[in-house]
Amino acid sequence: MKQVVVSVENFIAELIPDKWFDICCLLLKDPSRSVEIQVFSQATPVPLRFVTAARDQTPADYNLRWSGLSVTVGQAIQQALPHVDHTDWHRSFAGVSRRDIVSLAAKSLAGIYHAQVHL
Repeated sequence: MKQVVVSVENFIAELIPDKWFDICCLLLKDPSRSVEIQVFSQATPVPLRFVTAARDQTPADYNLRWSGLSVTVGQAIQQALPHVDHTDWHRSFAGVSRRDIVSLAAKSLAGIYHAQVHL
């Protein structure tokens, strides 16, 4: 039986020189219908000092450095600001929880999937 799978992954991107953003990618795969959909969340600004801290804390020989860092932005933020939860720093910096950001993107994903399957 082929099942629908949804995955969620956050990443940071420099969309403007020296301006970094945290973005969530949601991917849906439905092999039985040959459907694959990607959606992205709103971009949450990340202060450069936390990107720099995460980069500095990633070992030079980190084998996945070409695609990311070994330290998350949330971890770098929590190290500098212990009162900020590394899993939901979005709430402190943007006024919206990560859960709400992902939820909105998931609603879009569900709507797109529904349209592809039923239209």
